[in-house]
Amino acid sequence: MTTRSLQKLASRTSGPEPAGGFPVLEGGLPVIGHLYEMYRSFPELCARGAAAHGPNFYIEAGPGVRQLMCTAPTALQVLKHSAASTSFYAEGFSALLEGTLFALDGDEHRGVRQAITPPFTPQRVRRSDVVSIVVDAHRRRIDSWLRRREFDVVTETREIALEIIFRILGVPPVHLPQWERQYNRYLVAGLPANVLKGPLYWYAIRARTWIDEHLGAMVDELRASGDGSTLAGAMANARGEDGRLLERDAAVRNLRVLVFAGHETTASAIAWSTLHLASSNELQQRAVAEVQGMDDLGAVATDGARFTFAEAMFREALRLYPPVHSVIRRARGPIDLDGATIPENTLVNIPIVHLLREPARFPNPGRFDADRWIERPRPGTVETAMFGGGPHFCLGYHIAITEGTLFNLLLARALHRNKLVLERVDDGPVPTPTYLPLTHPPRNTMMRFVPSSRNDFHSEGFEHARYADQ
Repeated sequence: MTTRSLQKLASRTSGPEPAGGFPVLEGGLPVIGHLYEMYRSFPELCARGAAAHGPNFYIEAGPGVRQLMCTAPTALQVLKHSAASTSFYAEGFSALLEGTLFALDGDEHRGVRQAITPPFTPQRVRRSDVVSIVVDAHRRRIDSWLRRREFDVVTETREIALEIIFRILGVPPVHLPQWERQYNRYLVAGLPANVLKGPLYWYAIRARTWIDEHLGAMVDELRASGDGSTLAGAMANARGEDGRLLERDAAVRNLRVLVFAGHETTASAIAWSTLHLASSNELQQRAVAEVQGMDDLGAVATDGARFTFAEAMFREALRLYPPVHSVIRRARGPIDLDGATIPENTLVNIPIVHLLREPARFPNPGRFDADRWIERPRPGTVETAMFGGGPHFCLGYHIAITEGTLFNLLLARALHRNKLVLERVDDGPVPTPTYLPLTHPPRNTMMRFVPSSRNDFHSEGFEHARYADQ
């Protein structure tokens, strides 16, 4: 059954009703509401609601879950409001996020964040082991692709990102498979606990216990050595304003969530960037031209005064396919927004994917166009909304940008040195994403390298691959 036919069915079984002064979007299905549309076509859902009701309207985000969609750019102000709480993440995803920066508010959040922020600054990232680990992991993985007939870009980029995070934490390479296995079990905790708390939930809890025990041992060792030169060492030895070490359990929980936040988002954006690169002769030519004459790619990627085409490609992938498509806050008190008042206890959904498709700011927003990015945007703006906002702006912002930029530079260098082009095996259009729980390309998206003499791309007048909803 198509999305349109499902909406027709829904129009006969549901309709708008007043809710705190805001309308409810039509088209929700019985029981599940707008959940299917959120999964398959979340940007279109946001646009449909804004066109019908203006910037603020309710959706039914599953059985008994009503969220107020705030679709204007001014909605980012909610993220800075003192009454906007992240408690939703602890309520619904306690096994995954409880006790981490994702789910803390107020003084507790400020204390933990202030302690662990220093190692994430651009200067500290350049001095740490992060860049060398990223370069080595990406180079090795790309070299393995060159030896294969074809590869699944989605699975591969996820494995790279996981390897990088585990190596940053200090996991010995021989133990990486075991850590990945436990981590994949832990991700089952992403099932909302208030919906399902059965065998799978406890399966995930056992994996979390294993991870925390091993991370705790790492923290103890790093604290005993006092080594803060690595990212993991700096987090383990983080101290609060009072000069005391961060509570051990807090250090463990936030090291664990670093794996979740640091690999899911980066892996997805790298995969999308690679998909568009493989779909455009022009993009590959520009990428290859850029790396000619470059020596130290790590230095290039972390040079604050230099904005590369590789970084523009990665940022455009993040814009068009933000891995975290929306952020949610619970109103702990009334919040005024654009002349309206959000009632206390409302779940507020700020759809990042919609804000990043605002035509006035991003003309032809459904098109992948790296030339939108001619300079590095300032954190905290709409252009960086995929990393959140307010006091919860992503700590790993600079690491993510560095990792994505380095991957694009290293891939372009491999194409240049081996006189190859990258292509999709099925030669189809760039696939459409799904949006729940995060924005993902479909798995089994196979790619391959071919000699440049076999390049089948269009030449004159080639347009960038377009998002398939055009």
